[in-house]
Amino acid sequence: MSKYIRIFFLTVIASVILFFIFGSIFMGGGNPAEEAVYTIGTIIIILLSFLISQIYYVIYLIKKKV
Repeated sequence: MSKYIRIFFLTVIASVILFFIFGSIFMGGGNPAEEAVYTIGTIIIILLSFLISQIYYVIYLIKKKV
């Protein structure tokens, strides 16, 4: 199970770093909606990272049965 926790945190960290790098490039203004975009984007990144780690776990279970 620790393997999938590591996969989760690795994807979260990599995605958040990429999100803020590309976010700072494409959003340079002082728009108040920028904070909302960062917040919603971070939530989406965390949920997708959880989904990726669950997919790895399901693949592992399927390989284990076969």
